[in-house]
Amino acid sequence: MLSVSISSSTATGTNPISRQGFEHKKSVTFDDGVKPGEQIPTSTTAGAAAASNIMSIHKIRTNENDTEQSTSFKLETLTTEELEDRIRQLTDSNEPPVEFQLHSNLTVISKIVDDFDCYLNRNTKRCWIFFTRGLCTVAQDELIFIFDDNLTNANEIISDLLNHIYQIYNDATKGSFVRHLSLSFSSNSSTFLTSSTTAGFLYIADSTATYTLFPDAPYLFGILIDRLELPTAQCFPLRLLLRLGYEYQSYPWPLFSILNRDAIFSDTQQTIMSLLCDFRSFTYVLPTIRGLIISVGMQGSVSIRIPRNRHDDILKSLEQSSPHALSFGILNVNRQIHSKHLVTIQNSSDQQYETRVFSSLNSTNEQTMIGANFLVINASLRSRDSPSSSPLDNQTSGSFSSNNNLNAKVNAIEDGIMLQIDGDALKVLKQCLRERKDYAILAKARSIVNEEEKDSINGNIVKRCSSEQLVEFLWIDDDNDVNRGVRSPIDHFPMDGIRNSRIHYAGQRSPLFRLRWTDLYFIECHLNNNESFDPTRLADSLAKAFTQSLTPFIDMLMEAKYRKLGLRVTIDRENASYIAGSNGEQLSPFFLSQLDDHMIPIVMKASDNVSRSAPTLILELVFYLLD
Repeated sequence: MLSVSISSSTATGTNPISRQGFEHKKSVTFDDGVKPGEQIPTSTTAGAAAASNIMSIHKIRTNENDTEQSTSFKLETLTTEELEDRIRQLTDSNEPPVEFQLHSNLTVISKIVDDFDCYLNRNTKRCWIFFTRGLCTVAQDELIFIFDDNLTNANEIISDLLNHIYQIYNDATKGSFVRHLSLSFSSNSSTFLTSSTTAGFLYIADSTATYTLFPDAPYLFGILIDRLELPTAQCFPLRLLLRLGYEYQSYPWPLFSILNRDAIFSDTQQTIMSLLCDFRSFTYVLPTIRGLIISVGMQGSVSIRIPRNRHDDILKSLEQSSPHALSFGILNVNRQIHSKHLVTIQNSSDQQYETRVFSSLNSTNEQTMIGANFLVINASLRSRDSPSSSPLDNQTSGSFSSNNNLNAKVNAIEDGIMLQIDGDALKVLKQCLRERKDYAILAKARSIVNEEEKDSINGNIVKRCSSEQLVEFLWIDDDNDVNRGVRSPIDHFPMDGIRNSRIHYAGQRSPLFRLRWTDLYFIECHLNNNESFDPTRLADSLAKAFTQSLTPFIDMLMEAKYRKLGLRVTIDRENASYIAGSNGEQLSPFFLSQLDDHMIPIVMKASDNVSRSAPTLILELVFYLLD
């Protein structure tokens, strides 16, 4: 391991009781964002002494009472032979990855590979991979950065990236995190990663991408963005990601970054987004709905599918909308439904935005539904005997008679869909959305036809011809596309689709506090809506009991290599139990016996409350043991 030294200061009973764990079908009734319990202090410790490395560290002294942490890297002057030796370690498949220890609980690991399936390797280039190990201890997803192997500026790239990652770590200790579709900015006003135009990173969660070097889920990929692309990245990041995927033939988006590339978006005056987003002060942006699916057929039919558990988000969009318009966008691409997607490119000659169809390498002509990024509905047409209710209220076959009074238009615009209807129809549609009812309307549509002639980026130019098509709004099953690839430390139980809350500890903490609670998973939680019982308070009590029980035996836990631990509590009408484990197995009997005295009274008391209000409650808490 290559150690990096950092100077820092902290910022800121009738029911039987058993330990036996049970397997249960996943059921989700809670959303993300729960912040239970009182805040427990936190702290950081300095890293190990600096070793001869690709770079060295310039320490900045800080007062122990300061609330800010300040660190900076200073490049070490290496001879040509020394630099070549470091590069050999990065590129030699027989050599282990190079590790940079930024903090006692944070390591960055790097390797240059040629067997990761992506655009770079398909074009005779190699991937330079960096990933973190330890951000999870501060409730931050691990991060992965993949670059083209620009070894000419290896010193600068490594120095800038390690500084950036350490700043993200510091921000996470203060409660500021990077998440899916969020941004992190470079603090260097001159150059960052060898470029004077690089603004920072845009992050994307993609659990479908796996590789032997990647950390355990959950993790995010950081994608470099140009300063000119910053307004688009802040207002509608999926547009930028899909456009990058189109540029580099990586559907739906690239997981890598090209250093010193040209910006793909610049002027935002010519896009319809200038009407839907504030590109100057960012006071308002296009509302986005998690799990929303917008599909357009090749002939122009449109289907908008809304998860039932996103009704509150729809209501919020309705409250923020004007009386004559409504708009919202997607937050992710559903690859199970769409192997093609609308993208928009900005013409370099006149800065106009044009529509393209972007296909994955595995798409076929039989897959006719194309994904879209957003939907805009405006009441720009004059009313003409509009229906007073949704056609789906009266039509069960899906067909419409000629007296439906066709008075709507729909077409693709940039990378989204525009639906033009009259004011009466918009009122009906909004009412159906409020009441969570399906809605449909016939519209004059312009079909999307693939032209034989391809453009220079190997995309399909869009042509349109008019036809009558159905536009439908459908409520579908709940969206549970969360925690894909995450596994329980107890028994590797899959957490796919299970809601969780991240636990953040702000402020100072004792140096002795080394067992940190980071996650709460609601595996099953069926409570009556009017019930006063709060499962998050129970979780808080369980977490305190768990840490108090095991803190005296920290050294033994370290020796047993129990770094990530899980506690699962199951309570139903006939049974109450808990199980604790790490590395896919239960803790040893010694540790379980220490837990019994603290855990059993809490579980017994909780079983009395839960049995009156819920058939089943299963919670899992995740802890990390810190150095």
